[in-house]
Amino acid sequence: MSLLQNGFAKGIRLKVFTITLVPLLVMTLILAGYFISTRIADNETALIERGATMSRLMAAAAEFGIISELTPQLKALSKGPIQESDVKDVIFLNATGQLIYRSTDIDFQFIPRPTPTYNRQNGYWLFATPVMATGILIDDSREYSEPQAPEILGWVVIAISSESMRERQLDIIINTLILLLIGILVTFIVAARVGHTLTDPIIDLTELVGKLQQGQLSARATEQSDAEIGSLERGINLLAERVQASNQLLESQVDKATQRLRKTMQYLETQNHALHKARERADQANMAKDEFLARMSHELRTPLTSVLGFTGLLKQTDLSYEQQEHCRIISQTSTMLLAIIDDILDFAKLQSNAIHLESIPFNPEECIHSAIEMQAQSAATKGLELIYQVSNDIPPVVLGDPMRLRQVATNLIGNAIKFTEHGHVIVSLKRLESEEDAVRIELTVQDSGIGINPEQQAHLFSAFSQADSSITRRFGGSGLGLVIVRKLLELMEGEIRLNSMPGQGTEFICTLNCLPAASALTGSAAHSLTHTKELIIFDRHRSSLQALAQLAENSVARVYPCRTLEHLSNYIEQAAGANSALIFGLSADPETAREQKRQIPALFRGFKGNILLLVPSLNNDVSELTRGQNHHNITVLTKPLRRVNLSKWLSHSATKSGRSQLVSKLPTLTPGTRVLIAEDNDFNRLLLSRIMSTAGAVVSEAINGLQAIQLAEQHQPDIILMDVHMPRIDGIEATRQIRGLMPNVPIIALTANVVSSEEQALHEAGVNRIEYKPINDTRLLNAMRLLLKQEQGSLPPAARPHDETSATDLSNYKLSAEDLHAELLRQLAALQQGFSAQDIGKLRNHAHQLTGLAGLFELPALELASIDLSQAVKAANIKDSWHCLWRLQRLIEHHQYQDNTEDD
Repeated sequence: MSLLQNGFAKGIRLKVFTITLVPLLVMTLILAGYFISTRIADNETALIERGATMSRLMAAAAEFGIISELTPQLKALSKGPIQESDVKDVIFLNATGQLIYRSTDIDFQFIPRPTPTYNRQNGYWLFATPVMATGILIDDSREYSEPQAPEILGWVVIAISSESMRERQLDIIINTLILLLIGILVTFIVAARVGHTLTDPIIDLTELVGKLQQGQLSARATEQSDAEIGSLERGINLLAERVQASNQLLESQVDKATQRLRKTMQYLETQNHALHKARERADQANMAKDEFLARMSHELRTPLTSVLGFTGLLKQTDLSYEQQEHCRIISQTSTMLLAIIDDILDFAKLQSNAIHLESIPFNPEECIHSAIEMQAQSAATKGLELIYQVSNDIPPVVLGDPMRLRQVATNLIGNAIKFTEHGHVIVSLKRLESEEDAVRIELTVQDSGIGINPEQQAHLFSAFSQADSSITRRFGGSGLGLVIVRKLLELMEGEIRLNSMPGQGTEFICTLNCLPAASALTGSAAHSLTHTKELIIFDRHRSSLQALAQLAENSVARVYPCRTLEHLSNYIEQAAGANSALIFGLSADPETAREQKRQIPALFRGFKGNILLLVPSLNNDVSELTRGQNHHNITVLTKPLRRVNLSKWLSHSATKSGRSQLVSKLPTLTPGTRVLIAEDNDFNRLLLSRIMSTAGAVVSEAINGLQAIQLAEQHQPDIILMDVHMPRIDGIEATRQIRGLMPNVPIIALTANVVSSEEQALHEAGVNRIEYKPINDTRLLNAMRLLLKQEQGSLPPAARPHDETSATDLSNYKLSAEDLHAELLRQLAALQQGFSAQDIGKLRNHAHQLTGLAGLFELPALELASIDLSQAVKAANIKDSWHCLWRLQRLIEHHQYQDNTEDD
């Protein structure tokens, strides 16, 4: 204990000494340093001013001597300065920089300048001043009345030694250091005295605390100090007295508490047994409720789906206006009822913790954009500006659940549009500061709608409730949307906040966590922008204009934003020809849009650059604006603008042949190359066929492995593209049999699976190369050229799944996202027919085709859902199969898979 007390005494004394000494020492050092630096600077400044003054005076007196080059006169001028000890040389130069006279001989380099200068060379300060001709004033002649520039006759250079200045600086440093040491010594003595005054009473109190810790509760401190330490001594003595009294009281109370605790434990055991039985009954009730909801969902959705389908077919027939209106009302109410059923099912799943988040790579910006596009038509119908603002630090790829994030955004955006009659809806996405192992994202949805009272906000996140009872009757809805949003955000380790005032709109702020994606997934192909130098952006709405400018600021050399047509007209007149481009945002307000359409032809006439016309929806009639030979350079897209569409427009639309130039950059095969494509999916086969035809090949197509063997034997192809999973005979067995017939033909296997056993089986069967879906046309054609010896070189290592940043661009081959969507709807209809007929073979076949489509076109959410369906069908689990099929239906019909297919 004595050693501990001694150590404590040394420690506190050292701390007090440090606290007292360090500030004084630091202040002393700062002042000393400041004193030295300022004295040295003043010494050097004085030398410079002295040399400059001396040089200037000599230049004023040497004008005649330099003009006449009278050496005696110049020598007489230099006698005065040269007698000073530190002046080493006085030099006179003529106008060409040649020496006229100098007092001594030192080495120096002189560069003639029209103004006084000084510099330091070889330990000397050189001060050079030009000698100017004073001129002659002629007042009577008008031709000489203009001021004339003074003529330089020569220069005077004075060399001053810096030795004396260095000696003075050294004296300053030595004297200052002596004063500094004296100050430190005095500071040390004062700190030691103060330290002892503070530490001695504290050490005594430390010894007392040690005795109390050992159980000597009768020990007390000697009260001998004043002020705060004296109060501390009295307080510790009082505390010791109370601890001693409390210790005695506690010992008596512990026995009583122990007896009560025994009785409580017996009661809790009885209650736990009763609660366990109650929980079992509640779990059984929840299971019954889930089964009931699942059954009722199926029973309700099946007829509703039929109602929607047949209503759509009925609308395509020849109907009167009244009948068309009836069909519209049926479709609208059925869709509303279907949405309410979906909300109830999601709410039930969240209540029973039946929803599990996925962790797949996706682009958060594109995910939110797809949710906005789903609501764009509704906003345009009401004349609302739908604006999307994205910060530039949003990562291109993260790991998370894109479908649930899209569900959150869709719900909030739909509510904002529903409760806003005029104005705007602004959706913002930005990244917040977070840990290295997480990506924290903030999603904000702001509207200019009716707003919510503070009293009503307290009930907004309660199930089956809205702001007031009239809201449901006026706008419809289940009252579950915000409850589902909050619970989904909680699953994503996030939260939702609300800012709203009646009549001033509402703002929902959501935060959520995602995981950073691997480096292989985060790269994105950048578009080189070498042709567009200036970009003019017009939009009447301030926030929409800011969003467009922020989107384009890193893509062009200069952005000119404008909100009025007058400013736009001025910018167009100043535009630099074909190097300029224009983005024109058409107003969502119908009256304003009509006025803008009336003025657009005059504004666009004569503009040589490309024009991107942004419309609120594709229903806007802008055919008159894009018709005619003067408007071949107008492209029409919908608001809000996608970043990838902006990049493509800037990169590939600079000329009328922009798309053809893009396609022509793809590798080509030797004309007449025979290619056999074995693929069971019609859309995949069509795409591969068009890729090969565009590259110059002659294509044969097989829809299964057996047909592939027969066509290979008949047509003797130069190369074969073999899908792995096909009916009748799969790609592995077909490859094995073709190898027996044609040992040398190159075979490329196409698969979406990442299974090592399948890779080994393919190599054993004889494939030369495995290409993983999604297929990249450039990579595939390059591999074919190398295998066919049409290009010199060796095959690089096979790319792993997801190594490519993007799949094949459909529009290069006259296919669109709409074509892909139609094919997915066809597959979905076949799956629904197979489920209704309990046809396991049909379910497995079309689930496999859907998996292949999703893998080929990089649709991760759709691919996972179709794989889950295949596994459920394989396990003969009807309930899971129905859930997976319902999930696929939502993904396809609600366009929630199109993050990567709507870029064009």
